[in-house]
Amino acid sequence: MTRKDPSPVDLEFAESATDTSLSRRGLVTRVGAAGLSGLAAALLVDRSSLAVAAGPDDRPGVPTESDDVLLAQAMAFELALGDLYRTASEGAFDDLALFGDIMASNHRSYAEAIAGATGISAGAADPKLIADNFDAFMASTTEALLAAHSLEQTAVATHTALIARYESNTAITLTASIAVVEARHATVIADILGVENLDVLFGNDQSPLEFAGDSA
Repeated sequence: MTRKDPSPVDLEFAESATDTSLSRRGLVTRVGAAGLSGLAAALLVDRSSLAVAAGPDDRPGVPTESDDVLLAQAMAFELALGDLYRTASEGAFDDLALFGDIMASNHRSYAEAIAGATGISAGAADPKLIADNFDAFMASTTEALLAAHSLEQTAVATHTALIARYESNTAITLTASIAVVEARHATVIADILGVENLDVLFGNDQSPLEFAGDSA
């Protein structure tokens, strides 16, 4: 997979954003851990129930072979994000470690949701994505959060682009649900960084990753 714009988004900070330390109460409130984890759990799909879940315009209920090819790449992307957050949390302390653990668990849950929909085992994370972002996630707190924000925005853009390529209703609705939560991730991270620009907080100027289709 390749990025159209590998450079990270340039965020504008408020003057008060130099201290990125977080209280446990403020962190959990901002990340919305219970809500995000609850949604992640709700996304876990019983594949046996999908056969009769035909969508509008007679879309198939179970993801097609073409969907599976794309979903497998999306799953590897989510696993890579989870691994990056987990690795970063192991080198962090207190609330930032908690933040990394929450985000890692969420992304792992999204990968498991995709696995449940496709019947594909949640296997290996995307090694290139990890290699390209490992140093940033292991750098200073601010650099790590900047990298995380960029990847969350990329995740949203990627899932949104994939929706137009999916054939089954399940692939579409599952992906849309994940994209909504990851958009919230990005907003939370920008808020932690002290970003006040509403276009950055609620917009997205990242380009999607390009996933190969089943003809590749």
